[in-house]
Amino acid sequence: MKIKVNGKKIDYKPIFPLTWGNFLQKLLQEGNYIPKDHGIIGIKLDGVDSLNVMTEETDKMVPEDIKRVEIFTRDSVAITKEGLAKVVILIESMKEEVASAADLYREGNLRDASSKIARVMEAFKPMVNFVQSVGISFSMNFDQIMFNQTTNLREKIEAFLQTLADLVSAQQKKDYGEVADHLEYQLIDDLSDWTTVANILRQEVEASQGKQ
Repeated sequence: MKIKVNGKKIDYKPIFPLTWGNFLQKLLQEGNYIPKDHGIIGIKLDGVDSLNVMTEETDKMVPEDIKRVEIFTRDSVAITKEGLAKVVILIESMKEEVASAADLYREGNLRDASSKIARVMEAFKPMVNFVQSVGISFSMNFDQIMFNQTTNLREKIEAFLQTLADLVSAQQKKDYGEVADHLEYQLIDDLSDWTTVANILRQEVEASQGKQ
């Protein structure tokens, strides 16, 4: 397996079996392979864009038959702050869409309401992926970073994903009054909490910068 970082071949030889998460953490932690102040912004496997191995497939095993791994990096603090600022803006836009969808459900306009919720769901996936990639890039343990006095970040993220699952269940039952209530009284609050998550991550990133 040939591994390049920003176009330069490195001598790291992974020991199999290992997961993508462990593979990337090894590269990030060593310092000789990826600058300590950099984060990963792109991954190609045999020429194919594959950043998803860092966001959605961290627990999957690295195939031993991959011939070429190309990794691209940039200043991680700058990338992360920029990304988290975009997350906060996105959340405010999503809250407006959710509130509008709740009104449309109550009016019986199911087509437009469902269309708005589909856009929210589509926008949320890359946001979760970005948050997870921040955790990997800065070696954060979401089990130890607290959202509040009783809930850590991992529990908060899992609770939000459960909210989305409950919303899908209500839609499948075609109980659109329940869907509207779920949107207005649960999902909007959860989205507000995501602004807090973004701010907590920004503080963690700034703290790590101060330790360098």
